[in-house]
Amino acid sequence: MTNFNQYLASAKGDFMKTQFLITTVAVILLIVFGQANAGEKEVSKPQVPKTVLEAFEKAYPNAKEIEFEKEMIDGKAVYEVEFKENDREYEVLYDSDGVIVQIEETLDAKALPESIVQAISKAYPKATIEDAEKVMKPDGTVIAYEVEIKSEGKKLELELDANGKILKTEQD
Repeated sequence: MTNFNQYLASAKGDFMKTQFLITTVAVILLIVFGQANAGEKEVSKPQVPKTVLEAFEKAYPNAKEIEFEKEMIDGKAVYEVEFKENDREYEVLYDSDGVIVQIEETLDAKALPESIVQAISKAYPKATIEDAEKVMKPDGTVIAYEVEIKSEGKKLELELDANGKILKTEQD
């Protein structure tokens, strides 16, 4: 009978270890996926800091169809303001002090620099360009281009540097 009791005690210990391990893994997955999905969150105008609103309204007084999002970058809150002005779409990223961090402007595919078009054609010869954005520093210096293409039935999003080097490819 002693062997049977030892077996039960051992089995119960193994079960508890397994249950603890499963619970730990589940909690880690929830934390990781929770942070990944918490990237951008739509917010209402009253939830945006006054400094951001004032800076935005001063820089873009004719903006229409304005939407706000809050996201965390490197542990700091930033606010993305999406809007239309002069028949163009923009996304301007502000820090919580109202300082512009980055600007994205939609482009007509025909307005893309030749180096960008050639890089896409070389990597994806059968691609058609669906959408394009220019990503800039606050001073207007181009950092990158974000281009959505359709190639052989697949939709891809490419990020290219100003010289046409493909930095990142994501499938939609």
